[in-house]
Amino acid sequence: MDLTDVQWRLLAQLATAPLRDPGISTGDAEAAAARGTDSEQILDDVPLLSWLKLIERRDDQLVVTALGAAVHYRRLYESSELRLSEVARLAEAHETMAPQLTLAVRRLAQGAVTFEEALSGAARRSA
Repeated sequence: MDLTDVQWRLLAQLATAPLRDPGISTGDAEAAAARGTDSEQILDDVPLLSWLKLIERRDDQLVVTALGAAVHYRRLYESSELRLSEVARLAEAHETMAPQLTLAVRRLAQGAVTFEEALSGAARRSA
């Protein structure tokens, strides 16, 4: 899904907790600011996110829909998967310098060992 960083942040915040609609009153705009969001930007983004069925207005609150939550958590999953892949690639790039660490990182990334087992295996091999 092609959203701006601000729209992704709003979706993430709404996945955590509903937000009072800042378009309703000044107090709601202040509540949005307290959560680190720009109420004017929210008002700009709500129509698109609503049209995409990622968020909706319920009474005086903005809430994430089931689709919005799924999109948000999928993005988190994909980001985490990419980061894990990058860590494994970094370890492999230095395999000649620390082969035991590379093996431990690879096995940990694959889920073949626990963190403690990876630490223990890397320590045994380096001793």
